[in-house]
Amino acid sequence: MPTRDRVEDILAVTPAGQDRFTGSVGAHNPIGSIFGGRLLAQALLSAMLTVERLPVSSLHAYFLAAGRVDRPLEYQVTRLRDSRRFANRQVTAFQDDRPIFTLMAQFHAPEDGFVHQGALMPDMPPPERVAPIQHFVRDHADRLDPAVVHNFAAALPIEMRPVAPERYFLERGCDPVRPFWFRQSGAAAIDDPRLHQCLLAFATDYWLAGVAAVPHFLPTNSEKFLISSMDHAMWFHQPVRCDQWLLHHTVSPSAGGGLGFSTGRVFDRDGHLIASTAQESVLRRLKA
Repeated sequence: MPTRDRVEDILAVTPAGQDRFTGSVGAHNPIGSIFGGRLLAQALLSAMLTVERLPVSSLHAYFLAAGRVDRPLEYQVTRLRDSRRFANRQVTAFQDDRPIFTLMAQFHAPEDGFVHQGALMPDMPPPERVAPIQHFVRDHADRLDPAVVHNFAAALPIEMRPVAPERYFLERGCDPVRPFWFRQSGAAAIDDPRLHQCLLAFATDYWLAGVAAVPHFLPTNSEKFLISSMDHAMWFHQPVRCDQWLLHHTVSPSAGGGLGFSTGRVFDRDGHLIASTAQESVLRRLKA
């Protein structure tokens, strides 16, 4: 199933001076602004271009304002620490000299140490037995809100196969849990493991915030409901290949006061925990 964003364009970051870079904004999309995952991927790549060899171990980012697809996008990197095993960078994205996004990233050279994995992958059908989201939406179009059909029948930022989609597309009041398989098949030609980390950051912004809205409203991105990501955090536990199927098991531990909190765990198909994610979002019912 084709995706809306080519990996070459996602990773299109160009040096523009000392620790300064420009990035591609992407084409117009249903949300009407720059996809947050693109900002994550490109800011992380900008930081990587100032750090030799070290893989990223974690990132924490805030979305400050909606990015426009008709304006240039610039990244400014600040070097905070460089040591033998660690490096830290702060990256701010600007449009028209206005900060719209900021990211802190930590890089760490892998070393011998204690190893355990307490998080076990939930029992899920393999991706080959799960239909692409577009197939489910088209097969049930007569039962779905028109906004769902409009948003999910065509190419998406990632190739995705939601597990048991009827639970949150056709039912109300279900638990705030939403697992799905995803991949970016266009990444098969990429060998640099750090670029796959950037692509993983891109992919994990998709469908993470929305799990907090699952028990409350459907569709979660209709004209009657606002959901907007405020931040994004990731911890990278294992090397990753984004052209291979990965499971993002997302849950929402809490929502209240107009905010929803979502967490996720990314597993490969062998059950290895690849990354952990967290995000807070605005959840708001809009007045007619």
